[in-house]
Amino acid sequence: MPPFVSRLPVLAGGLLLTTLAHAAAPDALHARADALALGDTPYWRLLLRYGQADTESGWRSEARSAHFFLAADGRDNPRGELHALIDALYLPGPLPEKEAAACRFPARAQWLATRLGATLPATPCPALAEWKTAINPAQATLVFASDYLNNPSLMFGHTFLRLDAPDQTEDTRLLAYAVNYAANANTSNPFAFAWKGLTGGYPGVFSLMPYYDKVKEYSDLENRDLWEYQLAFTPAELQTLLDHLWELRGVEFPYFFLTRNCSFQLLSLFEVARPGLALRDAFPVQAIPSDTVRRVLAEPGLFRKVVYRAAAERRLLQDARDNAPGVNRAARRLADDPAAPTALPPADEAAALEAAYDYRYYQFVAGDQDADARSDLRQLLVRRAALDVPAQRTPPAPPAVDPAGGHPTARIALAAGNARDAAYLALRLRPAYHDLLDPPGGYRPGAHIDFLDTELRVDDARQTLRLERLAVVDIDSLANWDVFFRPWSWFFGFGYRQAAVDGAGRFATDTSHGVAFLDGGAGASAGSARASCYALLAAAIEAGPALDDGWRAGAGPRLGCLVNVAHGRLRLQADSRHFDDTGRLETRGLLEGQLDLGARDGLRLQFGILGAGGQRQGQVEAGWVRYF
Repeated sequence: MPPFVSRLPVLAGGLLLTTLAHAAAPDALHARADALALGDTPYWRLLLRYGQADTESGWRSEARSAHFFLAADGRDNPRGELHALIDALYLPGPLPEKEAAACRFPARAQWLATRLGATLPATPCPALAEWKTAINPAQATLVFASDYLNNPSLMFGHTFLRLDAPDQTEDTRLLAYAVNYAANANTSNPFAFAWKGLTGGYPGVFSLMPYYDKVKEYSDLENRDLWEYQLAFTPAELQTLLDHLWELRGVEFPYFFLTRNCSFQLLSLFEVARPGLALRDAFPVQAIPSDTVRRVLAEPGLFRKVVYRAAAERRLLQDARDNAPGVNRAARRLADDPAAPTALPPADEAAALEAAYDYRYYQFVAGDQDADARSDLRQLLVRRAALDVPAQRTPPAPPAVDPAGGHPTARIALAAGNARDAAYLALRLRPAYHDLLDPPGGYRPGAHIDFLDTELRVDDARQTLRLERLAVVDIDSLANWDVFFRPWSWFFGFGYRQAAVDGAGRFATDTSHGVAFLDGGAGASAGSARASCYALLAAAIEAGPALDDGWRAGAGPRLGCLVNVAHGRLRLQADSRHFDDTGRLETRGLLEGQLDLGARDGLRLQFGILGAGGQRQGQVEAGWVRYF
């Protein structure tokens, strides 16, 4: 009998015992997982994004993509999904990499194996290994891009993550990878975009891209400063973060502009990377990007340092501030005609050529250029190289206050005043974000964005609590003209307010009725960081049962000035509206200011007058504001 034939019973018995051992292993692991209640642990629910819901288990994952789960009911069953992962990891039988659970869900697999004390079966994952080697993170950096008023989803700013490789320096950071979470929108209609974004109508997805693409988009095209907050994750934590990002490829979540947005999802990544963090707990209602950055930096041992990256427009404005008026005028001529004579001393001509190049390049990157743009840029460089003087540019200094150092975005106010011949008390609550009288540090100059700003008032005349005003959205963008730019200034708002009309729609000084409103206008602003003035052409539409025909429209100018004073701000504004229902001109004058009483408190004063057809009513108010 051949030797190998005599050993067949032994080999068969060994194979049978091995098979039985493997078959029994998952049962023991299931029992151990249940004994440890692993399916109920906060970290498991975090990995799968489970939140409380009206389901049989009491939980439902925010993830909408079926490939994010192994169990058929995995989205609503945390315990069932965990047991499906045990079976997928420990039942015998090799699987292709794209189907192997250890390759699809490496962060879950490593966590589960550690908690169970069971070594993972050897499973080669070449695609995952190649992806992680290409990124090779040595440091994670939280990047804040300042607000961008022309996009509803970016009005409050945007945060994303940068993964820095070991050999990168501040000069080569553009080559790093950026991790971005954003809404996958399918419309260019701003109203549909805002509505779907507020109601979760868009899917949100993670994406990975070169950092220089984000710098081009935000800094060069949208003129948004970037603040880079380097974080102190350990190498092991970075690997866990990377494993979890791999699991999130192509996974869709409901995107909400104010809650489950870019910032909130990044906090989830940080909590996965470093178990024990509770960053999201600070944002049960809303997650404003600057507030989330402030929370991350407050976490002990998580923040290293901040690096400021100025927007292209800010670099040009720095040129304008450094140069004499004659140099700036020459720069504008050179931008139009690189061969134009300047009659300037060499140092001033060099400064003019550098500013002209920066301005022309800014236009080129923004897509606002003609066919001669490349030739003009080359000619400006050649002409500048011919001057034997050092570089004249001065890099913009970081603003004194970074976004994390600004005031919190929510605000409450208590005020007392007199209007419509009656004394009143008012309570105001603003969930977000910033107005022109709030402390400006950390926010874009001239930008005012209020969301759901609500005022409740009770006065001597009515003796009842009423809604005085609800601004669903209220935006001012007051951008000063300068030697290089002529931006539009504009404002827009809609909501509900009390109008100075009687029950028949006539102007009244002692009563009011609620109307829905839509306001907007555009014009220009000029001035400096200390004081600026603006002139806008405005229009308003109001609707309500107290108005003649149920609605009215008006138009007219808005003029105003903003002044920064020691520890406060002042605004003087005059509005005129010619309404079609009465044919009368309504005028409103307003003088208001705020005195800062520390980092989170302020005293706000207001004086106003409203008139039409020879009738006048005044208003005076004093109040306390608190940021939180």
